[in-house]
Amino acid sequence: MALVEKSSSSDFGTKLRIQFDILYSVIKSRTIVYGFALATMGTFFIASGMKIPDFLVLVRLTASVYFLALATYLYNDLTDYDVDKVNNRNVISSQRTHYLQILYHTIGFFTVSIILAFSINVPTGIGALVFLGLAVAYSHPKIHLKNMFVVKTIVTALGGFIASIMGSLAIQNVSYLAIASSAMVFLIYFINGPLNDIRDLDGDKKGGRRTIPIVIGVQQSFAIVISSISSIAILFVTSYFFLGINIAGVILGLIVCSYLVFKIMKLSKNYENKEKMNKTRTIVRNSIFTIQLSILMGLVLNQFLSS
Repeated sequence: MALVEKSSSSDFGTKLRIQFDILYSVIKSRTIVYGFALATMGTFFIASGMKIPDFLVLVRLTASVYFLALATYLYNDLTDYDVDKVNNRNVISSQRTHYLQILYHTIGFFTVSIILAFSINVPTGIGALVFLGLAVAYSHPKIHLKNMFVVKTIVTALGGFIASIMGSLAIQNVSYLAIASSAMVFLIYFINGPLNDIRDLDGDKKGGRRTIPIVIGVQQSFAIVISSISSIAILFVTSYFFLGINIAGVILGLIVCSYLVFKIMKLSKNYENKEKMNKTRTIVRNSIFTIQLSILMGLVLNQFLSS
């Protein structure tokens, strides 16, 4: 009897460890989702201004957006699995073996994120539902927005915008500056779209997909990327004249934009180097932090000098 109980306890511990291993591998495989949470935090502080924010709200908000983004990427992976299975293609062994477990984690992440968002307030909850709707529309086999030319890039960028604007919805202060911040996040994710397509150019050609670099060409795609960075710079200048941020914040923001242009120009001469492409995309994603920090610094300095 004691041996049976010990064996049962051992089996339970093994199963629990396997579940934690799956959960850890799932989170580790999609570390890039931190960008969405970063955008939310940035706009949260921008919308708060000089006021001391409610950090319990910030924790729930950041967790909600992180889980939303993580579940979105996992759902996309699972729908790709279904397509690959139909086409008799090889799929990642861990996905094949633990498909149901990953599906349960995905549903769980979506559920927890929605609950956390509504626990803050209704507008934030609605924002989370809109994000969820985009996630489903992007990957669902019957809609598959990710297979539509340009649309997939816009939808991904909209996800960044919604995640960012949720930071202002959480404190119910959707100011023009918060909208400007979210628009910059939109542009950052829009920039990374063509860069990702350039990286996957050969595979997309073989798959018969219509992406931005395939339709208009690689160098023209880089021109779109640089134009998007220029749009961010214009938003900074506009924020100085109309939204009341200090010139120091604008200068810092323009420095960030100039650095991004420099990195993109270097990449355009060696875009087939995937390692360099991945590093540049990471730099672009991380610029969410420096761009929003520039806005926050300009806002705080302006309020400090005018007080």
